Amino acid sequence: MMKYGATFYKTALFYAREQLLSEMWTADHLFDCILYCLNLIRDWTISGHFPHYIMDEVNLFDGKINSEQRARLRTVLDIIMDTHLMPLAFVQTDDLGVRILNNVYTVAIRDMKPRRTMHQEITGSLSVFGNFGFALCIRRILEESADNTPDELCLYLHSLITAMPFHQLHRHNSEHALCRLDSVNKVYIIRYLQQHLASTAASICLQHGMHIGNRILTWYNAAIDTDVASTRLKLASMLYCKGNLQMAADVLDDVERRYDSTVQAICGCSRMDPLVTKPGKLFTKLLNEGDTDVLLANRVAYCVRFLRHEVFCAPPFLHYEMIRDVEDDILHRYITERVWMNWAVVDARPFLHYMQYLTFRSLNIRHRQMQAFRSLRDSVVLDHRNLFHPETAINLLAHCLEIDGGTDFALRLLFVSNNVLSRNNAANWHIRRLTHEL
Repeated sequence: MMKYGATFYKTALFYAREQLLSEMWTADHLFDCILYCLNLIRDWTISGHFPHYIMDEVNLFDGKINSEQRARLRTVLDIIMDTHLMPLAFVQTDDLGVRILNNVYTVAIRDMKPRRTMHQEITGSLSVFGNFGFALCIRRILEESADNTPDELCLYLHSLITAMPFHQLHRHNSEHALCRLDSVNKVYIIRYLQQHLASTAASICLQHGMHIGNRILTWYNAAIDTDVASTRLKLASMLYCKGNLQMAADVLDDVERRYDSTVQAICGCSRMDPLVTKPGKLFTKLLNEGDTDVLLANRVAYCVRFLRHEVFCAPPFLHYEMIRDVEDDILHRYITERVWMNWAVVDARPFLHYMQYLTFRSLNIRHRQMQAFRSLRDSVVLDHRNLFHPETAINLLAHCLEIDGGTDFALRLLFVSNNVLSRNNAANWHIRRLTHEL
């Protein structure tokens, strides 16, 4: 790709300018023109002949790109075109990435789909891509405070929320244009930081047997609309750990009502490939029919993250997720996993049903407990392709079996989890624990 210089792109642009109608060269058809140029390059890559614009018989590939490099180039072009130019959202030059996220253009149709259908696909894909970038930005902010004490983290988050200019926050904590967003996204960032501030402060209170005051509850309330589920689930988890079971059950019922088939799951760890993740059809349809800003807050579910500083707001079983490394596992983490794997991170839907199982069991409402178990089982077994942390979801299901006395079945499930991810998996601790007990 390094050899694929500006001369080649300019040549494709010259041919496109000659072949497309003059009416196409407007801002409204920017995507049309880009796709046309990329399609020209792709065709020449397949044929092996990249024609010089002046001397048609001259092949610009000769001596510069071999057949193996052409094959790799074709793969990259296919990804860019099949994902509706999503990689351009990371281009910082002229704030192109920001412009793409803030302005969804109607794109030319390579495979003759109706223009409205293609527009819906682009809107959905951009929303998934944008929310991925947003979640990634939040993860990086939190990673920078990983070595802080709980009290220091509270002060750090509070300073970001109340004082730190938004453009400075992004300049220090992000590497791409996706995080230099508008004022609406600033609100989302602040809400998410308030979620972790509330949970960290509540964890300190629970650790020391202190009263959780109105100020902490106000932070939870201010953060409640980060997305459909994550803040509400962390609130329910805190209430469960505090012993307010009925209030926890009410919050969980509210999440279940909101988490319907239109909700799009988003993961900001290293598990989600935004270029491959396809938005759900209902999610895309709603985005094209309603207020996008409102829908993104009510139709997206981020993974639920508990930092180590929030440990006392998480169910005890999840504490193992924060120490998931056994022996030399930590040496086998990718660079993008080195910090978040010290947290407890779980997909929202399985965590919802796990919390329902624990809460209704404590309330002695057996039929609701078993209903939650079946829902958790279905999300793990039937919907596993839509999980970004499948090993953790399997571990939660195994714990439910263990609680009900099915230790043998729980152990079998933990081995399944180990097959999914052999290293850096809390299942390894649970296998040792249950094997010792047996």
